[in-house]
Amino acid sequence: MPGFPLPLRNALAELALAAFDDDAAAAALAWLAAPSGRPSSVAGARLAAVHLVEPDGDRLLAVHAGHATAVAAHAARAQRAVHAFDRARAGGSIHRACRVAAALWNERLFFEVHEVLEAVWRSATGAVREALQGVIQIAVAFHHLAHGNVRGARSLLVEGRRRLGGVAADTLPALDVGGLLADTVRWEAALALHDVPPDAPPRLGTHDA
Repeated sequence: MPGFPLPLRNALAELALAAFDDDAAAAALAWLAAPSGRPSSVAGARLAAVHLVEPDGDRLLAVHAGHATAVAAHAARAQRAVHAFDRARAGGSIHRACRVAAALWNERLFFEVHEVLEAVWRSATGAVREALQGVIQIAVAFHHLAHGNVRGARSLLVEGRRRLGGVAADTLPALDVGGLLADTVRWEAALALHDVPPDAPPRLGTHDA
């Protein structure tokens, strides 16, 4: 399954991550999910800023037009992730990033999971850094699977599960790391045989703050 061109992928990810805090980005996602006429001024400004529409435009740029259906589906998933996230219970930076990541993960937006967790991974240390990297690697494994890269998925899933298995299950209190490890056992076994389970990737559970 081919992915988006990098500029389009990055623009969609930027909007999706911003929408967890920014109503203008959320409005831009809403328009992408169901474009009808000219977007509102705030949505249009955000869309133009990431080079998805012309200023005051009412459609995707021509370079992106061939991906319009996939863009709408992707934006709808990002919208659902944003709606699933409770801002009032976000917690500190790592806790918040983990809860955002879970919302994105459960809509199979694995590239965005990588982006939000990598931002806090860079400054994390010790077991927390190791756990974050493990979750990132498993997310990227599922991203590779979605785009047909079974070999890359296999190596990252093995490494990510190894990292998570080496830290305490409560290292990332917001996430059900034990559940993720249990739910990916059969995926690792299948990929070792160059097979891919036919069902959707496992969900990423959270613990209440």
